[in-house]
Amino acid sequence: MTLVPGLVAPLAVLVAAGGRVAVVGGIPRFIESSPVFGVILAVSAVSAIASGFAALAGGARLVLDFVDGRPLSARLAVTAVLRRAPTFAILVILFALAVVVLAAIGAALAASAPSVVPAVIVVTAVGVTTLPLMIAWAALTEGVPPLRTMWRLISRGYGKAVWMLALGYLAVPVVLQLGLFALGGLLPAPTDGLFHDAARLAVAVLQTPLQAAAVGCCYAYLHRLGSATVDDLDREKGDDRGHERAGWRWPPIIAWPAVLLVAVLPGLLYGGWAAEPLSWARMVDNEIGVKEEDVDYPSRTEIMLGPGGKPVIFRDERRPVVVFCGDDTCGDHVSVTLDEYFRTHPATAVAPDGSLVVAGWTSEIGASRMELVMFSCRPDGCVRRPGEPLKVTESSDARAAAVATPHGLAFAWSAPLPGHDKKPLSRVELALCDDAACARRRVVPVGEITDSFTLEDMDARVLAVGASPDGRPVVAYTDRGAHKITVASCESAACAHPSIHAFDLPALTRYAWLTSDLRTQVVVRPDGRPVIVYSDPGDGHTSTILLCSDPACSSTPRFVPVPEVVAMSAPGLALDAHGLPLLVGYRREGAMVIDLVACQDQDCARRSASPLLPAGGVGQFDIAIGSDQRPRVLWYGTADPAGDNAYHLLTCADPHCAP
Repeated sequence: MTLVPGLVAPLAVLVAAGGRVAVVGGIPRFIESSPVFGVILAVSAVSAIASGFAALAGGARLVLDFVDGRPLSARLAVTAVLRRAPTFAILVILFALAVVVLAAIGAALAASAPSVVPAVIVVTAVGVTTLPLMIAWAALTEGVPPLRTMWRLISRGYGKAVWMLALGYLAVPVVLQLGLFALGGLLPAPTDGLFHDAARLAVAVLQTPLQAAAVGCCYAYLHRLGSATVDDLDREKGDDRGHERAGWRWPPIIAWPAVLLVAVLPGLLYGGWAAEPLSWARMVDNEIGVKEEDVDYPSRTEIMLGPGGKPVIFRDERRPVVVFCGDDTCGDHVSVTLDEYFRTHPATAVAPDGSLVVAGWTSEIGASRMELVMFSCRPDGCVRRPGEPLKVTESSDARAAAVATPHGLAFAWSAPLPGHDKKPLSRVELALCDDAACARRRVVPVGEITDSFTLEDMDARVLAVGASPDGRPVVAYTDRGAHKITVASCESAACAHPSIHAFDLPALTRYAWLTSDLRTQVVVRPDGRPVIVYSDPGDGHTSTILLCSDPACSSTPRFVPVPEVVAMSAPGLALDAHGLPLLVGYRREGAMVIDLVACQDQDCARRSASPLLPAGGVGQFDIAIGSDQRPRVLWYGTADPAGDNAYHLLTCADPHCAP
């Protein structure tokens, strides 16, 4: 009667809010300002707090009835709480404020001290010594002034009250939870997780009557100390308590279902929790790390999906960081640092065993020779793969990209050609590997590209490689100097005779193209047609999609400008289940909002934009779509105006993140 409304109300509000809610760092937030839903959610939260106190007061009343030998009636116990609604509301406010003040003191101590130990000690000490204040809830239903009665009773036996309540109200519930946690650790996975979820939640509900009994017993004990007798309470009330408790009781046809409801309440609550009511939210956003202090700008990032659909994230900082997500929304994750410096952005791909393969250009200090070497990263660390480098060059202007295929791994790289001093050229090659170590590989030349000098902090991922569902690699690279984009499409997984076609890009500002961030991305539709995206640095970083008309991209592709979103380097690109492009970036006009643009037809002539989150800070985007068709968006910034910038992973609840 008291617990159910308060526990269900917040969940019901979140489910009803549905598409208006995003879960940011585990906290539900409205995507767009909605005062009405904000008030409703606040009311539901207050009701949850009040219901807990009402259960405490009503349970203490039942204990007092039992101690005094009177008939037990849950209806009368709840009625006694509701009869003194104004006093009950005042007590709720006072106790809530006391908890907030105590939490604020603990947070301030934790922030000012190098360790959280002083804060834990102070909060625990203050919390235990103030436990006798809970006696006010038992006095509430007795018809006496609760605060005045509390102080009078505490004066009779403060130490005994602290001991009784510390044992019954805190110690026993904590020991029960720790015992269940330890017992779950003895069970094999995934049974341990299911046991934790079901048993600990059920015990958390069932321990509420135990805590109420501790308060009621302490109240009854203190009332009988000293010269006062039980009759004191009758005189203070001015009436006969026995008459108050007599009267009509619920008939069995109503009482038995109510008892049954209480009996199955833990199971119902667990079922509601297991149904993941927060999954009704439009998206879940979790922070996954911050940039290094000595890094001036947000790093180049990539997101990939490992076995089981768990995201794997690569951040190309001075010392690259790999983030392995423990679930599909990255609420739990492990970060691993690759202690290696790469001259340019390395190639990354997830191997079938779940490890992240990293291939990057490295060199010794002061040496001009560069080697393309491979590393393997797992949640327990990164190691260099044994064997010879994939490629060796004598110049620093080299690029690399990689993709996992059904047949293994495909690497694309560019390395300068000797004897081209006046107009430096690099040869682009594709290496096909049938094992994660790439010990057996076949190298196929797929064209040449003009070298272009770029600053170290600039994004110069002009080379990209993708794969069709049947494993045919597709390489795309942008020539900054010639203003061309080249597509090399393999006719089969063996890539014996690739089709190579270069296309002129629209007239652009040459200087902007040579001095700005630029990223080329390529994905392959289910029917084998490549889709490429880049941003025009000379036109306010307007995004452009290139749509090939056939798998070989033999004719001039369709150039489709997408002015709705902008991003550093280029927006994130992915394909939905129907092979239609999705782009994620910042809204070009108006407030700083992350938008997901979805093409509605094969030519992307019709598009829809879904706002994701308000975002502060400027960084790069990437997006990946798993087998569940839900987009995972990797971005940098903050969803909280008062918060600090960080890397985030945003997971949508449906394929287009539609409200």
